[in-house]
Amino acid sequence: MIEEEFLKTLEKAKIDYVLTLPCERVKKLISLLPSKFEIVNLSREEEGVGISAGLYMGGKKPAMLIQSSGFGNCVNALMSLTKCYELPLPILISWRGVYGEKIEAQKPLGERLPRVLEALDIEFVVFDGKNFDEVENAIKESFEEEKIVAVLLRPDVWSEAEDFYFERPKVKRKEVRVEECEAKMTRFELLKTIKEELEGKIVVSNIGYPSRELYHVLDQPTNFYMLGSMGLASSIALGVALTGKEVISIDGDGSILMNPSTLFTAGSVDVDLKILAVDNAAYGSTGNQPTASVKADLQLLAISAAFEKTFRANGEEVKEMLKEGGKVFIHFIAKPGNAKVPTIPMKAVEIKERFMEAIR
Repeated sequence: MIEEEFLKTLEKAKIDYVLTLPCERVKKLISLLPSKFEIVNLSREEEGVGISAGLYMGGKKPAMLIQSSGFGNCVNALMSLTKCYELPLPILISWRGVYGEKIEAQKPLGERLPRVLEALDIEFVVFDGKNFDEVENAIKESFEEEKIVAVLLRPDVWSEAEDFYFERPKVKRKEVRVEECEAKMTRFELLKTIKEELEGKIVVSNIGYPSRELYHVLDQPTNFYMLGSMGLASSIALGVALTGKEVISIDGDGSILMNPSTLFTAGSVDVDLKILAVDNAAYGSTGNQPTASVKADLQLLAISAAFEKTFRANGEEVKEMLKEGGKVFIHFIAKPGNAKVPTIPMKAVEIKERFMEAIR
């Protein structure tokens, strides 16, 4: 069976994790993946880029399996995170829109996908059902040279398969109470308050001023500073946590609202991950424009995502909350505003290499 041979190819390339979003053309392949690899079921392709980055920096070898239409959802993340930090990522793309595709909406991107990959300077091979060695070598090259490689999976070479069936679990009753809370501190004041709690810990910090302020308060090798890929702080942190490490994500309301699916992905796995959601109801790094959290409640979002422990804070009580184990979501209500601190004097690759050396 072609699917079993393809799994052997991934094994030969030493893949540990496969992050997936389904496609009807390769559903047999997807159904067999859990027998050989650790699986992360994604809700959106973009979060997979962040989780893959965290997995690799934590010592694993991930690959993504997505549909070609979903590739368009993660282009900026691939460029501003994976390519910018020189991280490896093999992307197995179920190639739609070609070879007699009947769904019209699949064609505009699918037909142009090779040219899109060329424009992004992403090397690719086309899997035709026979060239397993070429696929294996491409994946190995991705890790050896720390670069993105795509494998376009032709839709006409895979086995037919029945739809997957399962019993939908019952939705349990939940009664929740969240407390009213008023902002007392800025993000910078918060970081100074929790400096001791962060010392020696693995910390992934959100893009822009959050990372700049953290660098000013407590620069340490175990800090991963984001320079781009808005919305992926907690995705990267989740990837590192999946390698068995305790991780703190310093995230923001604008970032979380941009990629809320990561909360649900995190809620479905067992990890030691603390998300400190600094909610100042503003896009701080672009001029403090209001976000939707002016009215939305991020703690309720985390509760619905099955986080084991959720808290709300606005002061020094956050120190004790950061000592909790397991999956923790801390909704910290903060005042808008940025500290006048300089940019981080490190290149992306320097940040990555220092971080990897410190946490492995």
